[in-house]
Amino acid sequence: MPQSVKELASEIIPSRTILLFGSGASIPSGAPSVEDLCMHLAKSFKQERGDYNLAELTGIIEQKSRSRRQMIDRLREPFNNLRPTGGLLNLPLFSWRSIFTTNYETLIEDTYGRAKRPLISYSSNFDFSKEEVADATKLFKLHGTIDEDVSLGHQSRMIVTEHDYELTNDYRELLYDRLKADLAGGHLVIIGHSLADPDIREVVNRAAKINAASSGVGKITLLLYTRDEARASLFEARGIGVAFGGIDDFFSALADEQPSHHLVYEETGDFFDSVSGLRPLTIDVAHAHNAADANASAMFNGWAAGYGDIAALLTFERNCSALLSEDVLSRDIDFPVILGPSGVGKTTAARQAMVRLHSNGMHSWEHKVDHPFRNDLWATVAEKLRDAQAHGVLLIDDAHLHLREITILVDTLAAAQNRHLKLVCVSSKNHWSGRVKSPAFFKQGREYEMSRLEAAEIEKLLNLVEQNPTFRPLLEDDFSGFSRTERRRRLVDRCESETFVCLKNIFASDSFDDIILREFAALSEPLQDIYKIVAATEHAGVRVHRQMVIRLLGLGADKIGAVLENLEGIISEYSIDERENVYGWRGRHPVIVGIISHYKYNDVDSTVGLFDQIIDAISPTYEIERRSLREICNLETGLARIPDKRVQNRLLRKIISIAPAERVPRHRLIRNLLDLEDLEGAETEIKIFKSDFGRDAPATRYEIDLMVAKAVRTIGIMHEDRVARINDAAQHAASAADQYANNKSILASYSRVGIEYYRLTGRHEVFDAAMIALKAAESAVGDPDITSIIRLAERRIQGDVIEPLNPNAK
Repeated sequence: MPQSVKELASEIIPSRTILLFGSGASIPSGAPSVEDLCMHLAKSFKQERGDYNLAELTGIIEQKSRSRRQMIDRLREPFNNLRPTGGLLNLPLFSWRSIFTTNYETLIEDTYGRAKRPLISYSSNFDFSKEEVADATKLFKLHGTIDEDVSLGHQSRMIVTEHDYELTNDYRELLYDRLKADLAGGHLVIIGHSLADPDIREVVNRAAKINAASSGVGKITLLLYTRDEARASLFEARGIGVAFGGIDDFFSALADEQPSHHLVYEETGDFFDSVSGLRPLTIDVAHAHNAADANASAMFNGWAAGYGDIAALLTFERNCSALLSEDVLSRDIDFPVILGPSGVGKTTAARQAMVRLHSNGMHSWEHKVDHPFRNDLWATVAEKLRDAQAHGVLLIDDAHLHLREITILVDTLAAAQNRHLKLVCVSSKNHWSGRVKSPAFFKQGREYEMSRLEAAEIEKLLNLVEQNPTFRPLLEDDFSGFSRTERRRRLVDRCESETFVCLKNIFASDSFDDIILREFAALSEPLQDIYKIVAATEHAGVRVHRQMVIRLLGLGADKIGAVLENLEGIISEYSIDERENVYGWRGRHPVIVGIISHYKYNDVDSTVGLFDQIIDAISPTYEIERRSLREICNLETGLARIPDKRVQNRLLRKIISIAPAERVPRHRLIRNLLDLEDLEGAETEIKIFKSDFGRDAPATRYEIDLMVAKAVRTIGIMHEDRVARINDAAQHAASAADQYANNKSILASYSRVGIEYYRLTGRHEVFDAAMIALKAAESAVGDPDITSIIRLAERRIQGDVIEPLNPNAK
């Protein structure tokens, strides 16, 4: 039996509710019905209305008129001057999990704009790369949007004809995948006009199919304006709830269910008062530094030391931690960077430094690595710190993941001469070096390199395990029987041959690989399959989370709890965004997942198969997965593991197909094509890139390299033609050097133009101009990489070396 609108409203928990506005839902605000659109188009084009549906009718009109633009212009006319009214205006008052719509109009966008509430709208796969906004509601438009169409010069298209549906099938499937994920543990409310509407029935049937594929863990309710109890009984028999009423009734009932008061902004003195969007993205060291949260066993086995472990004195102080703290407290260093390979204790050392700085009166925070980095909000915090004459410090682990945003913040702080917010960055040298960074990193920063344990650190480690009774039960008998002298001898030997990783590694008698592989072998086969793909996926640079695991392995959502229970201590789940139903999965340590990945995906074919599987499972509707796509392209453990660049290119094309607005895979594809000397392919990709995005520094650099390659490598052209081409390259490089001053990659390409120009003409003027630009950048930035580029270029022009100018530049 259908429920009342009031009963439906009483069941709504907005953060777990997905709204889907279907056909007819916008009629109360003056939007045309599907039949109204068909009649308008038939009249406008003098086309018989017949019994055609909208897709058929628009297809016929587009063919007959031979003008999509004309058809789209007429289609848009009934939507002119629409304004949201009534209950729809209350839509932004609630924090919905997500909103979907099959409608073209922008009433929802207008409603959020009026309320000044953040909303991100997606109408094509090019929109997936839109910048995330804290607390923003996401609107997924299944049929495109009235404001954008290819006939108007946009990447998006209104999905009206049968051909449009064919062209955008992949986009809509990605949205339905997102709906499936949001529906897990959620409540989908489909809002429409009538159950007699075939479009509504199609949407409902698709939603029911999605829910069934997820083991029915979600709930679906239909809210229809036109009462039709006979048809309602058919849906209720399938477990789908039905309520009859309008949007105004629904939002009025919802308002009655909410608290009678609303929280308003209040200044409390907290530096996050006006930037509350930072709270879910940030760890407050003052709150996290609590010994009650310590977990010695987890840390012993490889989990990173948390602030609770440090408070409980379960860690030994690393040398660079004290040095970094002293540098920051002396006010000499604003942007310290800890660098080192995986497994040397960088994160623990950084957190020890944060605790020291906090104890010295600095406000201390850590950015949660799985979230976007909001440089704009941190700039506001820095201003508040300066106004209060206070000092704060922010730790950013895996800083290379957010380097662009960090660089913007560093430039902002340097330009404002604001030294009240310090940034502690942690990364590995291969991910940090070679990247273009703010000059302030070199003028107001310092790099602290970590590697094996030093002698003083080994003494501290021995003191820790001897004096702290927590660790005694965890030590192997073979080690615990030795005297301190013998322990130290074995520790020195172990630390010289092994990465630190964890205490279990250092104090074990077996090799760490053997320990991890025996642990793997002890699992049941189904758990082994899950563990190895989660570990290998994480090792490849992917931020693994629950819904991705469900897609990768085909697990039912109802099986997740049992899997995590059986893999306790090996894989952990943690909250990333509860509203969006995103829960991260991770192994204990990067070195451990690297061991599993190495042994279980040890040949090229299995590695390629893994990446095919990962890319096929990626949903670019999640920001965390779009970042993963970039990391797959960037990291040594990503696509670079595959030696054949042609295979890499096939995988890159798959990535570009699902996320065409992501620039990094486009850059990598162009670079690979240049390396393969496929100059025509590279030229085509550069043209398409410029058409989609305009210019950026990497694409400009590759365009310069392409022009040089065409001048030098093209077979069968005359010398004068080569000179003409290298002249063009020189002009382009000079212009780029002006536009991207201090960009070491652009300047390295400029110097290569100068070298090839000299070889073809015997003249130095282009090379000399490039050297002037490089030396100016060297002075302005202070990056030692630029010094290396200058030295290598000078040796190359003298004919001393033939290596590439800047092989590590990215």
